[in-house]
Amino acid sequence: MKKRTLLSILFLGFMFQNLQAQVAVKFNTGMSFSKPGGDLGNVTTKGKAMQLFAEGEVSYHQNFSKNTKFGIRGGVVLGQDYANFLANDRSTELKVAVTSYKARVYPFAYSGDLEDGLEQVLPGKLPLMIEIPVYIGIYSAFNSLHFDYGTASGKILETAYVDEVNFQDATVKRTMKYIGWGFQPQIFQSESKKWNANAVFDFGKYSWTNANGGTSSFKSNHVGFGLQYNF
Repeated sequence: MKKRTLLSILFLGFMFQNLQAQVAVKFNTGMSFSKPGGDLGNVTTKGKAMQLFAEGEVSYHQNFSKNTKFGIRGGVVLGQDYANFLANDRSTELKVAVTSYKARVYPFAYSGDLEDGLEQVLPGKLPLMIEIPVYIGIYSAFNSLHFDYGTASGKILETAYVDEVNFQDATVKRTMKYIGWGFQPQIFQSESKKWNANAVFDFGKYSWTNANGGTSSFKSNHVGFGLQYNF
C-alpha cells in the first residue's frame, strides 16, 4: 500500500513537472495605431496617432507527438487598448478605452530552443537571394505567427476638442468583437531558456453594433515589445 502511494505521488509529480514545462506567461506593451471604420468611420477620422496598449498572456504548448517538440500553442490573453478619433468637423473627439479577452493560437510552435527548431525546418543550401527571404519568413512564423478571436468591453467618451465648442460630455459602453493576427518573433533567449524577449507586430479589428442597428469598428495595430517566462 505504501509503495502504491509513493508511486502515485511520484507519478503526479512527474506529470506536474511535464505540464509546467509547457506553460508560459507573457507580457506585451507598446503603441497602438487605430483607424475608424463602418458607421464610426463615416463621422470621424484618425485622432492622436499613438496610444498605449498592454496585454498579459498565459499559454500552453502541446506537442504533436511524444517524439517531437513541434506542436501547437494555445493561450488566453487579457488586454487593455486605447484609441482616439476626431469628428470630421474637428468639433469633438472620441476617447476609447477597451478591455479585451482573447483566445490565441500559435499554429507553428516549438517547445525547445528556437535555434534547434529552426535547424530542423530550414531548407538546404539555396541561392542567397532566395535564402534570405525564406529564412526571414520561417523565422517570422516560428513561435510567432498567431491568430486571435475574442470579446471586449469598450467605453467611448465623446468630449469637446476645442475650447470654443459648448458640448456636454457623453459616454457610451459597447460590447465588441475582436478578430486579429500578427507576429511576435523572438529577439532574445536567456541561457537557462526560461526567459524570452520578443517584438510585437499585431493587426486586429474591434467591431460592435450601434444603438440604431448599424455597425461600427476600428482597426487596432500594435507595435511593441514583450517578455515571456517559461515554466
